[in-house]
Amino acid sequence: MAWKHSGKTTAFDYTGLDAETAQAYGIACDPISLKSARIFITQQALAMLANLNHFDQRKVVKEIAHVCNNPGSCSSIKHSKLPFKRLWRSKEQFQSYHYLIDYKIAADGRVVIHDIYFDTDVTGAKTRHSLERNMLYKINRIPGAKNFNGAWNGNDLQNTQSSWLLEEAVSQVGTIHAAVNGMQNELDKATWLMGAHLDVAYPEDDFKTYTLFHNPTDRMFYDVVECVFDKRQGTKSQNAQHLAAILQQTQQKGQQTKWVVHSQGAIIFSAALEEYRKSYTSALTCHRVVVHSPGAWLPRLKQAATALGMTVVNERSNPFDIVPNLAGTNDLSPSSLVRSLKFMGLTFLGTETTSPHTLPFLGLESYHAQLRFAGNHRRANDVLKYMEKHT
Repeated sequence: MAWKHSGKTTAFDYTGLDAETAQAYGIACDPISLKSARIFITQQALAMLANLNHFDQRKVVKEIAHVCNNPGSCSSIKHSKLPFKRLWRSKEQFQSYHYLIDYKIAADGRVVIHDIYFDTDVTGAKTRHSLERNMLYKINRIPGAKNFNGAWNGNDLQNTQSSWLLEEAVSQVGTIHAAVNGMQNELDKATWLMGAHLDVAYPEDDFKTYTLFHNPTDRMFYDVVECVFDKRQGTKSQNAQHLAAILQQTQQKGQQTKWVVHSQGAIIFSAALEEYRKSYTSALTCHRVVVHSPGAWLPRLKQAATALGMTVVNERSNPFDIVPNLAGTNDLSPSSLVRSLKFMGLTFLGTETTSPHTLPFLGLESYHAQLRFAGNHRRANDVLKYMEKHT
């Protein structure tokens, strides 16, 4: 078992957790969860709850209510030396939950929530990518690494992939730059790829670290289902709900945050903005976003952002990319359909350098050069013809 404490205090006197206490500490939770169980909790655990975003707070309080109602569950882990101390690890594998609840059963049968820990067992990259969680990670650029700023060949790409290192999982955005990755991106890939996208999104910024809102992959079919779910009206995915709470928390701190969202990341971001409008009243004036190759419909995303006071700085898409053109319905012209279908094989089965979708789009000249570096002269000629026709 591995866990990490998020800042101890000596305040272990406990109190009852009710609606009044939750409001005093700024803890968002489902009133039904509070009514379903009589919760006693220490000041330390309350301080931990207050430090989380609203999405995580609701999840943790729901688990606490379950623990209080089922303190002897077989899912709890008894401490080897302290007979009254237990740890609870949630069994919700795919719902963005990553906390351990430390509780004690008193002699009179009363359950006291003693502390809450960040469960590091569920963080980080997994061999089986579907076990990775939706989570925030702090990512650092290694010293001396080159920014992504032009047409790169395979060797350049390998250097890029080793330019970014995952430092740790975090509970909130603590950096100026942040990113939401697209589908089919396991954590290792998302770490370097979104660093490259941030380089292109904010080329004048000399940043050494960023926060990744990791959208984990659970195979193509389920990723597509999640995209469709977030595009519909009504309740959004766990990803979108989580991101909406993070936007609120960062805005509340007054922290200026520069986002880049790519592919499915744009769908999640758009859905999060719509989810935000349902739950919060404050504007998102501290946030700005650059959109790359969106799977979302841009007018819908821009409308939601503008309504909340958020600045959409820029958007970039390769005209040969089927994702923004057809999946995002941003260009449904006959010529777009022909271009997209012709390059669809490279989009889904090509390498990072040949795909019109994966790497940041720096312009047709750069994409043409990348195809030539990769030896795909046939598609490079298609791009050249398009350039000649549109100049």
